[in-house]
Amino acid sequence: MQGLKIDKLTKEEIFRLKEVLPHFTQPAVVDDVYWIPIPEELLTPIQLKHKECQPHYFAVEVGENFLNFEFLARTFQRVRCACMAPATPEQKLFLMELAKKIFTAAGVEIRRT
Repeated sequence: MQGLKIDKLTKEEIFRLKEVLPHFTQPAVVDDVYWIPIPEELLTPIQLKHKECQPHYFAVEVGENFLNFEFLARTFQRVRCACMAPATPEQKLFLMELAKKIFTAAGVEIRRT
């Protein structure tokens, strides 16, 4: 799944990011994976209709030298459902803006290479 991957981070940057991630996300059962709830106003019509599948989330994976913000709206209620789908442009923008806030809060600069 496509996402926003920010790599070439130092161990110190990863440490600082992991310190602030709990303020913006919910931890998952799997280590180094976090969940970002999708605001209701950004849900698609089918995601809104599927009350039994809510809430919907994006996954964030923390690696040794990267963070990957996945562009896939997920649900914990079902393994497969039509409401699980690639992020809409509005959902992607929300996720990218949140990524900037997380990096700013951690004092980590996003560098272009």
